[in-house]
Amino acid sequence: MAENDFTVDEYGEIHRNSEPQRIENDALWREYQQLEYEIFSHNDKSPEKLARFQELEKQLGITQQKKNAFINAKNKLRENAQQTMSITQILSKENQND
Repeated sequence: MAENDFTVDEYGEIHRNSEPQRIENDALWREYQQLEYEIFSHNDKSPEKLARFQELEKQLGITQQKKNAFINAKNKLRENAQQTMSITQILSKENQND
């Protein structure tokens, strides 16, 4: 990161100059999230909502890969949780090392 890549305002908040601004897309993101909630949580799959939902996905650049990122991360955490050792296993390894 460059030395002048950020600024500090009078409240001590750090703002990156290189960070893309999503202010103009915030309204679209809110609409997308609301439609996602209505379609998938309330099973309201009217053709108008589905069409608008797909249009917003294109505008915001949401791909299937990005949608699956959360699911993949959750699966990876589950795999790691299954591989973790219990307290007794950790203590037995420590005793073996002594």
